[in-house]
Parts: sequence; structure tokens; C-alpha cells
Amino acid sequence: MKNATKHADKLRSLLRALLREGKPPPLVPMDPLHALVRAAMLYDMSDARADEAMRLIEREFVDLNELRVATELEVQELLGARYDDIEQRVRLITRCLNAIFEREHTLNLDRLRTVGRREARQFLRDLPEMHPFVDGYVMLFGFESPAVPVDRLMLEYLRDQGIADETATLDELQRFLEHQLKPEECYDFYACVRREVCSDVSKRRKAKA
Repeated sequence: MKNATKHADKLRSLLRALLREGKPPPLVPMDPLHALVRAAMLYDMSDARADEAMRLIEREFVDLNELRVATELEVQELLGARYDDIEQRVRLITRCLNAIFEREHTLNLDRLRTVGRREARQFLRDLPEMHPFVDGYVMLFGFESPAVPVDRLMLEYLRDQGIADETATLDELQRFLEHQLKPEECYDFYACVRREVCSDVSKRRKAKA
């Protein structure tokens, strides 16, 4: 990313300011596959919307294997056409789950716990339809490995803070953040920025009401 040194200084200042406002609650680990599904419903959306989608999925499908073999149209209809980018999200979920099943011959990611962090990350990035927010979320919450999930809302927020330039992509921003932050800072940074982003979205919705 351009002007990395300047952005790095602002990044450290922002992290200190966010932590002064309140340290986030401790990270709660998740099953990696559940983290993948939740992340696919969470990027660019509020936690409440993603939680609602997860409740619908858990109520409709016995397990993730049943979700894996469901048609994309069936899942789209369950979650609702009004969910932003629903076709893309469902496509990511079903195709990733099927790719994992084909590669691992089982529907779990236990093997990734036995390999290096870089190899595990590359496995996730190579999955079909993968989004930077999703692979980062699975690493962070599914494997408790340092990573920063990044979506459009976070990119816009960090641009406003002078940390991301106008041409930065999600991939570029994610790599910059993970290079600049210490491993133990990744979760705190993600959680604090997520808190700010969700607060801004809530304020905008109330202003429109």
C-alpha cells in the first residue's frame, strides 16, 4: 500500500485511541467451519443481521453437511432476497463447504491445526469465492491465529482515519494491517474498529428513521 510509513504511524495512534475508549471483550473461539459461515453473512453487515441469518440456518439445517448439499437457491430463499449480496454470500458458503469436503474427504478443518499458519491461510485463500474478511475471520476466531478480517465498511472507516489510501483494495489493506500490527494486537484492533463501524452504521440508520 502507498505511503506505508505514514499510514503505519496513524495506525498505531488509532489503536491507542480506540483502546482508551474501551478494551474489547476477550476473543471467543469458534469452530472454523461455523466461523466461515458466519463470516460470509457478516461482512459489510451488522452483527444483528448476521446473528439472525445464523439462527435461520441452524433452525433449517441439521448440520453444516446438510447446508453443504442444499441448493444455492434454497439457501437464498431461506435467508431472504433483501439480504445484501445474498447470492454471492450463499455461493461462497456452499462452494467453500463443498471444496473443503472434496479436498479433506470430510467436512472439517482439523488438519489445518497440524500445519503452519501460512499453509493454513493459503488453503483458505484458495477456496472458491473467498473474501478477505472471511479468511481473516476463520483464522482469527477458528484457529486463534493473528489475522485481521477486512470488509468494505472497515476500509471506508480506515480511509476516513487516513490509514488507507483511496486506491487501496481489501487485500492490500489486510496485508498492510497484518504486517504492521503485532500478533497480539490483531484481535483488539479488529474488535475495536468493528465496534466503531457498527456504531456509525447504527447512527446513520437512526438518522434516516
